[in-house]
Amino acid sequence: MAWLPHGTSKTGQLFSDGHGQSATVPAIAAYRGRLWCIWTDLNGQLWYSQTGGSGNDEQFGQPVLFAETGLPVLANLNGVLHMVIVQPDSGRMTHFIHDDDDASVAWANLGPLDADAGLVAHSTPAIIAFHNKIFLAFLRDGQLYYTIWSALGPDARQWTVPQLVVGPDAKFRGIPALFIFEGVLHVLCGADTDERHIMGFRYDYIGQTWTQTDDVSEGRAATGVSAVSFGSSAYLGIIEAGPSDETHAVYVAAFNNGVWAPHEPVADTTAADPPQITILNGRVHCIFNDNTKTRDLRWYSRPVLKYSLTSWMAGLPDDQLISEFTIPGTHDSCARSNIPFVRTQYLSISQQLALGIRFFDLRLRRHKDGKLYCYHGGIPIDYPKYLSFETVMNAIWSFMWNGSNLEDTSDVPPPTETVLISINNDDQSQEQKDNPAIFYGAVSGAIASTPAWPSGQHRWHTEPLTPKLGDVRGKAVLLRRYAGDPAIQPAGRQGLDLSAWLDDNPDFTIVTPTQVRVRLQDKWKFAYRISLHDLIASKGEFVQKMMENATGSSADSAEPHDWYINFCSAVGDPAEHGEIAEAKWIAVGAHSNYIGKWVPGMNVLTNEFLQKNYGATSGRARLGVVNLDYPELPESNDVVARLIESNF
Repeated sequence: MAWLPHGTSKTGQLFSDGHGQSATVPAIAAYRGRLWCIWTDLNGQLWYSQTGGSGNDEQFGQPVLFAETGLPVLANLNGVLHMVIVQPDSGRMTHFIHDDDDASVAWANLGPLDADAGLVAHSTPAIIAFHNKIFLAFLRDGQLYYTIWSALGPDARQWTVPQLVVGPDAKFRGIPALFIFEGVLHVLCGADTDERHIMGFRYDYIGQTWTQTDDVSEGRAATGVSAVSFGSSAYLGIIEAGPSDETHAVYVAAFNNGVWAPHEPVADTTAADPPQITILNGRVHCIFNDNTKTRDLRWYSRPVLKYSLTSWMAGLPDDQLISEFTIPGTHDSCARSNIPFVRTQYLSISQQLALGIRFFDLRLRRHKDGKLYCYHGGIPIDYPKYLSFETVMNAIWSFMWNGSNLEDTSDVPPPTETVLISINNDDQSQEQKDNPAIFYGAVSGAIASTPAWPSGQHRWHTEPLTPKLGDVRGKAVLLRRYAGDPAIQPAGRQGLDLSAWLDDNPDFTIVTPTQVRVRLQDKWKFAYRISLHDLIASKGEFVQKMMENATGSSADSAEPHDWYINFCSAVGDPAEHGEIAEAKWIAVGAHSNYIGKWVPGMNVLTNEFLQKNYGATSGRARLGVVNLDYPELPESNDVVARLIESNF
């Protein structure tokens, strides 16, 4: 597959104004739906930037000067960005974190690593998030060490005393790499020998030991290696095929189904330092400083899937009902609050769309101005600004036409996607119950005021029936969880009628006034005494059972054209003496206070279930609508892609 250049030029240059000249290897990470890059310029100053800052995900925003200097590395720990900076003269390291979407927000300095304890690096280290901890691998005097930082536990927010990955006789050189492959942590580093073969080691999390392995180490690297995984595939980024090759050519090697593919040249480019790679939205991104005097940063990417996450519905047939597909979605899709028990997502609607999400769960309230705004449990989203329904839908319309200004779409290919919009009234007051026509009218008015596409096509599908995909490409399909207007006959009300929704229920069926059957799983409240491990196991059984129902493989499966809507979200409420479990930890995993070990979250559990039962060789399977919290996390997880893959 061809490598696509990004940035400001056809040769992948990040910046065209003199910025983006990196004296050493840059650091990159996928963080909250964007790429982040930090580098040291030719004058020794440290800069960082992120994509999408100006609304353009194909370019990095204006670079921001960092107060410190040194050699940086980045890791995304479940939505919090960690950076360690090494001083090249002394090898001393300092730890910083960033917990905000805005690149201009200051980083928090967590302080220096203990040099007296041996936390000193003699080259650029490697860093990764694993099981809610940060692992750092580094070379000191040619030996490969590792150390661990955790936000929880008795030694929280401290780095452990460094330990050797392998015995003191093994010598290494260059830059190491850490990555997670099929749930196991690996470290790679070039041996300090004439051949410079890349050596690989896997981590036993229980025994806290490393074992040499050759299954995911490949080739030779003169100066270092970077690595990343996505599902059952791994990718290595290197320059030079070995120490005798002085071309400095950039290569990426792919490991699929237990076999290494031939090394791919990245657009016949060269680099001064090892290229850095990461995965974002189904593409492997490669950023490096070119092998010239200016050391300009270059950026290329290629897909890792057989389809694009931004247009995956293009490969689905027009004549099938949309209820016959597997559609990934999000729960409380707009809840990006800074309040932990309110927040269920880090990604914006635009970023979720780019990830492949096509079902959105919106909780709205009508304000006195007659407009609708996003809420979660009575708390406004983006307060004090307020996030309007109009803003959310404008992001969706823009995505459907590939970022067009929507005034002239003559040169833009027609939309391939549809989105499902589930709307619920967040205001459950008696006043709203007594007069449901007010909220119904507000949504109806917002839909009526939505202009048609330039072609004259309506943007909404509001008929209370299940449409075929070909009839709703470029449209939003309304699923109505709020009560209807009593003055309108039930069968004539807008949207697929889900107003009979049963709260906190693991398996219930709604039959709409137009005789559409909808089967749902929305067990979310675990308020009784329960451990995190048992909570996730219980929730996982409900989710998996509903997927089996949707495929028709279960004995109590209903009609094949029925809808299936399935939620992976839950909350563990400590008020009833259960273990505290906010939405994030249930989704991505956490350390249990009850059993004292790491508990994988619903995103991992669901991914493993899909891989075991509906893998690439299993053929097509309709799993219904499957809604997630934090669908991009943990970073090595590919649950959204696996859901989409079941359609093909």
